[in-house]
Amino acid sequence: MKVGILGSGTVGKQIGLGFLNSDNKVKLGTRDNNKLNDWLQSAGPNASVGSFKEAASFGDIIVIATLWGGTENAIKLAGIDNFKNKIVIDITNPLDFSNGVPPKFTATYDNSAGEQIQRWLPESMVVKAFNSVSAAIMINPKLEEGNPDLLIAGNNQGAKKKVIEIAQSFGWQNVIDMGDIKHSFWLEAFAMLWIEFGFKYNHWTHAFKLLYK
Repeated sequence: MKVGILGSGTVGKQIGLGFLNSDNKVKLGTRDNNKLNDWLQSAGPNASVGSFKEAASFGDIIVIATLWGGTENAIKLAGIDNFKNKIVIDITNPLDFSNGVPPKFTATYDNSAGEQIQRWLPESMVVKAFNSVSAAIMINPKLEEGNPDLLIAGNNQGAKKKVIEIAQSFGWQNVIDMGDIKHSFWLEAFAMLWIEFGFKYNHWTHAFKLLYK
């Protein structure tokens, strides 16, 4: 499988390694190829870098791992046609860092980041996933106190099934389907809770587990 990733920060690089570990080919899209030289040298022969447009055209599946403020522009630079009929994994969170940290949560109900991306890409199958966990444990998420759960949301059942398979290949044992893309709002709000905890306690390898009786 070929995977195009928009975003060259820690999240994009880490999830890229997750796909590479499962013998996929990955192209990381960026505005500055030079900043990925170290990642490219360590990532192996199935890794490559290019522009947003090149990454989106390359991928059978596309991952959006940009900072929220640059997401719409990154999609435009990538070319809307390059997303058609593809699964798009949305890892973004609608955060405003203009006043420092912790960031301000900017989503409103019925207008989450996931819903906006689905509107921008009406011919794509958008699945919100991996947005409420640290990049450090996005792959092989085994913690001392147990295995966390991964929450996803999206309109297309087939796309969600594929994302569940991907998550399981990364080491996630339990993936919970929360419903259609409008439930992205709750996943993003959940991520804000994760962020607030991180800043309050200066701890960034925590994750959530849904417990049943």
